[in-house]
Amino acid sequence: MMLEINRLSVNYGHIQALHDVALTAEQGSIVSIIGANGAGKSTLLRTISGLNSPKNGGSIRFLGKEIVSLAPHKIVRAGIVHVPEGRKVFAGLSVLDNLKIGGFLYKGAELQKTLDHVLTMFPILAERKDQFAGTLSGGEQQMLAIGRGLMAQPKLLLLDEPSLGLAPIVINTVFKMINEIRDSGVSILLVEQNARKALTICDKAYVLENGYIRKEGTGQALLNDPDVITAFLGESV
Repeated sequence: MMLEINRLSVNYGHIQALHDVALTAEQGSIVSIIGANGAGKSTLLRTISGLNSPKNGGSIRFLGKEIVSLAPHKIVRAGIVHVPEGRKVFAGLSVLDNLKIGGFLYKGAELQKTLDHVLTMFPILAERKDQFAGTLSGGEQQMLAIGRGLMAQPKLLLLDEPSLGLAPIVINTVFKMINEIRDSGVSILLVEQNARKALTICDKAYVLENGYIRKEGTGQALLNDPDVITAFLGESV
């Protein structure tokens, strides 16, 4: 098992955002987390990556080792990389410099090898490598954000709302790219409001509601679940 989370609770002041969350992700899998705005999806990813601190007793084990007490940069070194919601590229830097920042763990030939791999995976970034990141389209910035994450050579990639604000045709490209990343050997934990896309692409999925895991199962099982259909797929049963 790559990721094992048990009894994970997180507070923002007096407000509890996550309640005893438990989930697992196997190596080589895509695990999707769906839920409404404010359900706690981004909080979960931020806690896994060390940006939020859980309440006492919560456990996050990555490749068999507890990571709750680790600083964010040490979690990156362990192999977990977080691509945040909203892309957050460095607009005033070139595409190439954005990617190199993502590869801060590596130098010399190792950095160049990873850079060549990412530019091959995203040809549009190779074409635009000398442009300022802020001049890219929304879809290109999303590719840059994911490519920057891949520069750290993750074992597990946390993707937060990668389709947010993108045109339908670009969303299809992004989800095709997510499949290709998984096929390259990187496991993925995907937070996504486009529930149909998220459930179609994943091996396993969880429904997060008001900080609680309410349902879990294969993507196909949840696609056929009447409650999920009504709440997230825009259909009545």
